[in-house]
Amino acid sequence: MYQDKIFKILKNIKLEYDVEKSFKIMNNRIFTNRYLIGISQNKISEYQRNYICKEMNMPEKQLKIFLENVSDANMLLLGFEENENSCIYKVYLEFWDKLKNKLYQKPNKINPELLYLGFKWNSIDNVKNTISTYICYPLLPIRGILKRLSYIYHCNENKTSFDIVKDIIKIANKRIVNNSFIYLEVSEEKNPRKSFDINIYKANLQLKDIHPCLLKLFRYYSISYEDFNLLYQQIYDKKLGHLSGGVDREGRDFVTIYYEV
Repeated sequence: MYQDKIFKILKNIKLEYDVEKSFKIMNNRIFTNRYLIGISQNKISEYQRNYICKEMNMPEKQLKIFLENVSDANMLLLGFEENENSCIYKVYLEFWDKLKNKLYQKPNKINPELLYLGFKWNSIDNVKNTISTYICYPLLPIRGILKRLSYIYHCNENKTSFDIVKDIIKIANKRIVNNSFIYLEVSEEKNPRKSFDINIYKANLQLKDIHPCLLKLFRYYSISYEDFNLLYQQIYDKKLGHLSGGVDREGRDFVTIYYEV
């Protein structure tokens, strides 16, 4: 019911969109019922935006902040995530055009900048909600990305997940020419979340290209080979999109792999 609601909303207002799926892994758990829908701002009207927020039951305090910032955004993203306790709705504003303009105007000034605002709430009880900020480190080279990641993982006693993440980044880096990916760090209100997101679409990798790394991840998080193989056989030829991980809002180590549908 909850996972299909967003698609029904979009069908009602006849919007075009792209879909990205993901799976999140943590100790003894894997969550695969997750997706993200992208809608260009120039393809959506104010009425349609308001209709989406109303039908998804976005919390009032989040709606206020959303409306204050929506005019600066070039993309609207809608998300759904099912975990062990609940189903979460998500709405993101992307400020990529705004960031690019700043880089064009001052190419030598590459200070961290806000790229996404993420509004997230429990689909049953929207009183349970949070806002995520996604800070981009523009033009950060691979060496700088790995250094930033070391700060995120420094409190993790077992460095295995960090090592596997580094291996995936190194594989992706061999496929590009400019030694840089779009790197973000994520934090949330009133919880310990500290995580990263790396957009590696331009490496043009399929999930089968990182098969050894995926296998290591599943072993590290104590997921059975049967569960790994069941998922892998469905997605091995999909394009690898984003890699994220770190510490979630419950303080747990995790890695999430996003792929193109």
